[in-house]
Amino acid sequence: MLRLHRLRHHAVGRHVLAPCSALTRNACAHGTFTARQLSTSSARLAQVKFAHWIDKETGKLDTAKLETKWKTRWAETKPPVRKPLTAAEIDRLFYVLVMFPYPSGVLHMGHVRVYTISDVLTRFHRMRGKHVVSPMGWDAFGLPAENAAIERSIAPAQWTQQNIATMKDQLSRILTDFDWDRELTTCDPAYYKWTQNIFLQLFKNDMVYRKDAVVNWDPIDQTVLANEQVDKDGRSWRSGAVVEQRKLKQWFARITRYAQDLLDDLDALNWPDHVKSMQANWIGRSEGAEFEFALDPPIPDAQSKAISVFTSRADTLFGVSYLAIAPDHWLVSADHLPAEHAKLVLKRAQEMLSGSSGGGDRSQRTKDGVFTGLYVAHPLDSARRVPVYVADYVLSDYGTGAVMGVPAHDVRDHEFCQINSVPVHIPVVEPEASEFAEESKSELPVFTGQGVLRRIPENGIYGGMRSADARTTIVAAAAATGSGKSVVNYRLRDWLLSRQRYWGAPVPIIHCASCGAVPVPESDLPVELPTNIELSGRGGSPLARATEWLNCKCPSCSGPATRDTDTLDTFVDSSWYFLRYTDAHNTQRPFGAMAASSMMPVDIYIGGVEHAILHLLYSRFISKFLWKTRAYGTAAVEHDSTVSSEVKEAIARRETRGARNGEPFTRLLTQGMVHGLTYKDPSSGRFLRSDEVQTEKGNVPRVIRTGETPTMSFEKMSKSKYNGVDPGATVDAYGADATRLHVLYLAPPQDVLEWDTQSIVGMQRWILRLGRLVDTACASSARESIVCALNARSKWPKEARETYRHTHVAIQHATESLEASFSLNTAISALIKLSNYLATVKDHEHPTFGFGLVCLVKMVAPMAPSIGEELWEILSQSKCLHNLGLVDTPNSRVFAQSWPVLDESALKDVSATVVVQINGKVRFKLEDM
Repeated sequence: MLRLHRLRHHAVGRHVLAPCSALTRNACAHGTFTARQLSTSSARLAQVKFAHWIDKETGKLDTAKLETKWKTRWAETKPPVRKPLTAAEIDRLFYVLVMFPYPSGVLHMGHVRVYTISDVLTRFHRMRGKHVVSPMGWDAFGLPAENAAIERSIAPAQWTQQNIATMKDQLSRILTDFDWDRELTTCDPAYYKWTQNIFLQLFKNDMVYRKDAVVNWDPIDQTVLANEQVDKDGRSWRSGAVVEQRKLKQWFARITRYAQDLLDDLDALNWPDHVKSMQANWIGRSEGAEFEFALDPPIPDAQSKAISVFTSRADTLFGVSYLAIAPDHWLVSADHLPAEHAKLVLKRAQEMLSGSSGGGDRSQRTKDGVFTGLYVAHPLDSARRVPVYVADYVLSDYGTGAVMGVPAHDVRDHEFCQINSVPVHIPVVEPEASEFAEESKSELPVFTGQGVLRRIPENGIYGGMRSADARTTIVAAAAATGSGKSVVNYRLRDWLLSRQRYWGAPVPIIHCASCGAVPVPESDLPVELPTNIELSGRGGSPLARATEWLNCKCPSCSGPATRDTDTLDTFVDSSWYFLRYTDAHNTQRPFGAMAASSMMPVDIYIGGVEHAILHLLYSRFISKFLWKTRAYGTAAVEHDSTVSSEVKEAIARRETRGARNGEPFTRLLTQGMVHGLTYKDPSSGRFLRSDEVQTEKGNVPRVIRTGETPTMSFEKMSKSKYNGVDPGATVDAYGADATRLHVLYLAPPQDVLEWDTQSIVGMQRWILRLGRLVDTACASSARESIVCALNARSKWPKEARETYRHTHVAIQHATESLEASFSLNTAISALIKLSNYLATVKDHEHPTFGFGLVCLVKMVAPMAPSIGEELWEILSQSKCLHNLGLVDTPNSRVFAQSWPVLDESALKDVSATVVVQINGKVRFKLEDM
């Protein structure tokens, strides 16, 4: 079999062809093929036509049989034996990763879109000569499976495995080609054994810890609720009880230690700008100062003598009117509050924590507050006392759990003062070009910008300074007295790892009264979930009731102990799965250093933008931790004597070429959502089912009951809106290839796709046109090979030169779209244009026609795999490819071919037309042939 490669430079320019076979060289010597040569290569081959797949009565393609044929052929291909990669393979490696799905049991159109995109890129890069890795697995732990198990009285593991089997069949139906020998499932003990192992590596490196944290508590069911299980009114989705905020011991990962690394390395990533901005904003670096406001008077036996407050606006320090602390701040205690205030403050604080004082996200509330009766001294003016309030908008786990209120320079603080009758201090900063007269300065509006400190007694020696200079000087003065310092703060909080549920990887910690928290020995991993357990969704963690599983011996002292009853957040499972894919069957460690180092980082990661913050952030954190601790990377194999120097150099090249410093994903492609056509009753606004709407002539829909025209819009697909589309039914009706082409053609991957089933027939018609083109080419025979023809390119007729140009214009657009811009709709548009042009070509015996068709079929194949395979087989079993000198053997596969390579010299227009006008009227045209 011969593949297309770039030839040496000829007199006519650089060309993209295969070197001549013996058959072709002989033909070139004589200028054509002999009849005997043609009969030798193809006479024994049965004539196959694409038309044989078309029903004569309906004119429709038998997609089911055609797809079954090729799925059967593909299934016969045995997976390769995995061996350590050579240096050459590492240099050619291309890791395509698509976000693995939760096995809900049903693929929706969003799944079809993202997996089609990844499959197209996988097939394209393989044809480009890359050593492609394209794995698939299942993000199988999580609350939905546990809820489904309760509702259906079935074990979560059984429900999950059934769904996985169903979804694998559905993925096969849309013709995806994944490396199934790398398949993993996060709920498999063989996988979560290593999830637990990574937790222990974090534990040993002081990167995880346990502390009290607030959770949503259902007082009736006596269980912890996820945020999505609490409705907008603050009630439990199951019991209807008002949800309470309680503190429980929880496990956290110290992701904040990596905050600056996570921020710094964003710039080098080839990610969409809006995603990088989302990550940067979530990390939220703020440069400022931390001031100590001493309690005045001091509180005996308090854990601190002062309240620490962070601010990025030290220049407004002299404008502070109050301090606000979180409802669960350590000062909110009967032991610390003045007796006359304690009862009211504790009651109001509890209301704030429970959510009954306003609902919604507490950090977004602005008005609820209560005076504590406490005062603090100003850091740079000890004679000035500042009142302390409990405020609903302050969170205990963000910063120090306290903020300073400067109502003259912060809109939220100003509103808080108005609602809670807090005396407002006068403005201390004004615009540099102030238009306010001296006598009206006490009535200045809220000014939030940078400016100049006013020359007033409150500002003292700092009056007249610009904001930037004042910040530096004020912080320095506070540092000199020990009441302040410069700090960098981050919005990012440590990662809450633990969940009080059953269906997750158990936290591998044992609690001993004598030894404390003791890690489970690695030799005892995995800590498997108990199976003889009843799930009810009530009564706290189910694992706490599994007494046989719960009670154990301490690994340290052998005394009685208990297992940790929390399970790990599912984000932990998905934070390293891309590394496990590199060595999916390793039984000794999460992955081998050599295997992961050879394949990381991922070249392109494909998935929904809804995962642009947390999943990506946690994956980056875990990847960086493992890289820094030399679990993989250049440093991990540097001293490994079993790894050759050539392979080490290739690993170093790959690490330098892609994302650096342990970043897992070099490039990110976020696909938009799929919206469905939605009908609403124009009178009531009720969503209408499809059987309540009838489409009349002219495609005008009518509500059957009333005859009115319904309100139509494209909205996110949802059962409640009756606008979902069943991918299986679509494949049954139109075929997988047409479905794939349609989902790619409707919109660029990054945009929202408005699904329109009716227009899919356009792709069906195009497939039929491609089949007719191939049958036409097989009915004729090229006069000579394309290699030989290029030697006489200057003598080609105009049509041949134009055909060659059109072919390479399509190659240029399709290649750029698949390799750089990912505008797959543009690639399909270019191929449609090429097919339309080829349909107009009259001389089918000139080799440029066959060459153009061959290139077209190759480029169609990644997007429509079974059609591409069938068209190529028809070409290879006819005289077409043999006469063109492009293939030596029949029955070759299209995906064994090389992607067409661009000949830039072919892009020049064949002719130029000069329009001649006389007295403003076109008289004739001159064309340069």
